[in-house]
Amino acid sequence: MKKPKNCVKGPVPIYLRIIVQGKCSEATTGSSCEPSRWNSQTGRSNGNKEEVKSFNAYLDNLRAKVYYAHRQLIEADALISAESIKKPIFR
Repeated sequence: MKKPKNCVKGPVPIYLRIIVQGKCSEATTGSSCEPSRWNSQTGRSNGNKEEVKSFNAYLDNLRAKVYYAHRQLIEADALISAESIKKPIFR
């Protein structure tokens, strides 16, 4: 969750941050969440309504894509960087 400076209330955009060897790359997930429903320890939204379950499933899917991109780079013996992991996910 990345709260803009001018944001007073309402949903806040969710960002994906990839860090490899101290180098960081961020991308917006295209989703947002109310700050009161966000659990920063788990990186997920709290609740058990269908829309919350769908939102958390979407975040799990993004996480799986990051792991898959990382595994593909390892198998290809390619350079692993935050940008090279992010590139196939957000084409």
